[in-house]
Amino acid sequence: MLTDKEKKVKELIDQHVEKVRVCLECFKSCFDAFSQGDTTKAESIHESCDHIETDADILQRKIGDYLYSGAFLPIERKDVYMMTESVDKIANKAETASDAVVYQRPEISDDYKKALHEIIETMCEMFRVFQEAAVLFGRGEALQTAEDLAIIREKITAIGVMESQIDKQEEALMRTLFRSELPLANKVQLERFMKRITEISDVIEDAADRLYILIIRDRI
Repeated sequence: MLTDKEKKVKELIDQHVEKVRVCLECFKSCFDAFSQGDTTKAESIHESCDHIETDADILQRKIGDYLYSGAFLPIERKDVYMMTESVDKIANKAETASDAVVYQRPEISDDYKKALHEIIETMCEMFRVFQEAAVLFGRGEALQTAEDLAIIREKITAIGVMESQIDKQEEALMRTLFRSELPLANKVQLERFMKRITEISDVIEDAADRLYILIIRDRI
């Protein structure tokens, strides 16, 4: 039986995950605008990313406050907080990537733009699947059915597959980039920008792993 504080934590987790999703979509829109040559729009969207990331931080702190005040058993609190911390890092990295878009304005050829768009689309899909799993964790008193657990396992497995796909795309891009005739400075700038993007997928996978630990503990 969940206490009122525990119910509030799960409610805040859902709100936090949704805010992070919006931040990730905001970064995608920022990159889209930049790719289309609309730097003014990109900068405007970037400002929104900053505000959304701040809102996500506030929600994470509220979750921490409820945990500190006694929500969940002590053995569970660390896992809950570490999961929300991983989720919050997704917003942080999305906001940092949007910083790179508007402050550095990396020179990106059409071929690389297409590849990066594909990676970002996959990342957004990864997070959508994660959010579906997080909603299952948050609903009801507990994960009482093997069916719920099986669905979440399936979603977390799908996230891992997508993250591996992004790793392969990144490797292929790096090979192409450093064998190209671009000046070294351009190669380094683009390589760092790619890393900022692909690191987001790593953190999404980390959050999914943390969620899996939570649902396993919920079943014990």
